[in-house]
Amino acid sequence: MKLFRRLSLFILCFSLAVFINSCSDSSTDPGDPAREEFNSKAAPGESAEYFLQSDSYGNIEIEMDYMEGHKPTTEAVNSLESFLSDRLNKNNITINTSEIPARGDGPYSTDMITTIEEDERDNYTEAGSNTLHAYIVIVDGEYTQNSNVLGIAYWNTSMALFGEAIDNISSSGPISPNEQQVESTALRHEVGHNMGLVGNGTPTQSDHKTEGSAHCTNDECLMAPSVRTGDIFQNISGDVPSLDEACIQDLQANGGK
Repeated sequence: MKLFRRLSLFILCFSLAVFINSCSDSSTDPGDPAREEFNSKAAPGESAEYFLQSDSYGNIEIEMDYMEGHKPTTEAVNSLESFLSDRLNKNNITINTSEIPARGDGPYSTDMITTIEEDERDNYTEAGSNTLHAYIVIVDGEYTQNSNVLGIAYWNTSMALFGEAIDNISSSGPISPNEQQVESTALRHEVGHNMGLVGNGTPTQSDHKTEGSAHCTNDECLMAPSVRTGDIFQNISGDVPSLDEACIQDLQANGGK
């Protein structure tokens, strides 16, 4: 009788173990490492491969907030989308623009801009997602460190443009560049930094990095240091400056086009 009871208890326990195991989630292999959480507060250029390649993120979505009175021109937004399409291996590229309240707090420091992002940014890259999210904010003032600076890349997916500096350059005289040209140039330049240019996340394939900064030694290149302050517009007219061949080769070697 005791033997029968023990045998019955063993059968019951074994059946429960089989039942519990069969009800567990078999879709997850404990041997497969989970994708790490995406750090949206890394240094500019540290996510260059994620921008350029499609292995981890097949799509990119850019959230562009602009303060009242500093809406980017349609041409500038289209110019940025065209630039990304030419250089990134992505299935889909989306740029969403929205107005946020003007703050009138300028000149703006980097710390002030990060606070604005924390208040206004809606979307961040999530682990397991196929979409890389980036953020651009256009503020209604100048940069504290240099009033002529058009934009900065301050985190690995975050950039800012300074609306007052853009307005000043695009209205500086009868032969000044137009607003669309200045905006397009600044947008492309700052995104270029988060694509790892120059030698700041995307390794250089030739000697073309300026000493002490992540810029190109070619004075006519989009990534030249003169673009940062708009000084490049003294030497060109009409067109938005392009990446030179050395910068393009860098991007292609790191998974871009």
